[in-house]
Amino acid sequence: MFFKKLKSVLAITSGLMILAWSPEVLSKELNIIATNFPQYDFVKNIIKDKGNVTMLLKIGAEAHSYEPTPKDLIAIENSDLFVFNGGENDEWIENFLKDNLDKLNTFAFTREVSLRDEEEVEGMQPEAEEKEHEHEDGEEHEFDEHVWTSPKNDVVILNKLCQAIVKLDPENKEFYEKNAAEYISRFNGLDKKYSEIISGSKNKTLIFGDRFPLLYFVKDYGLNYYAAFKGCSNETEVSASTIKFLIDKAEQLKSPVIFKIELSSDNIASTIAESVGAKVMTFNTGHNITVEEFKANRTMADLFNDNLPALKAALN
Repeated sequence: MFFKKLKSVLAITSGLMILAWSPEVLSKELNIIATNFPQYDFVKNIIKDKGNVTMLLKIGAEAHSYEPTPKDLIAIENSDLFVFNGGENDEWIENFLKDNLDKLNTFAFTREVSLRDEEEVEGMQPEAEEKEHEHEDGEEHEFDEHVWTSPKNDVVILNKLCQAIVKLDPENKEFYEKNAAEYISRFNGLDKKYSEIISGSKNKTLIFGDRFPLLYFVKDYGLNYYAAFKGCSNETEVSASTIKFLIDKAEQLKSPVIFKIELSSDNIASTIAESVGAKVMTFNTGHNITVEEFKANRTMADLFNDNLPALKAALN
């Protein structure tokens, strides 16, 4: 009789233990999917270790040619929040969301700030094919999607992203808001440093022998620019006329620096720099990151801070 009662007690106790440790009973960690490094970086710096953040794009991969796998789409469907940029290179997302919009929580960087129309400045290599989108005014435009390249925009995006995360996990509101405030302070600091360098410089023009995904940056800080390609250009070959134009501009402006962007070839920039006696430097847009930098836990704010000496050299 004693053993029968003991067996019953053990069975009940065991059942309670299983219930207590069941995943359904434990508080669920946030599961957030981010497309590229800027989205991953912002989420990770807000939630820290309070959830799981997955980046779809492989470290160091070309962001403009990314195509989702079926596994990626399933991960998005199962996420608590899907964070993406929005724009020309995220058209697959818009198509995917048409069938899944009611099932998903989403956050798009380009929905949170004022957008600027993409530009084609003098001398820039024209696209072989142009795809345009119609605005509410009836005119054809295409907006520049690289909104995170301006620290001013980053402050706005981080604030709103934090609010979206808090809605999903209000119990950790103070933790998320503290982390967001600390990261926002770094971008406010960058904004101040960029402004000081630019306001104190005589030269206000940058020359890029590369794509130019920095429209928001130059507009927010009152800079001018010349470049070989637009920000999302698929072109890799540059014409002799574009090279000559950029060389002439660099000579005219006595440019000490010709820029390239991260993880990009320096062929065009080197050709221009050698012709005018300038040096080639990298301006990091935060669009991508190397494997070594990722392993070292470098953030977007770290990468933008690296631009300060390069910008100072180019403008003085």
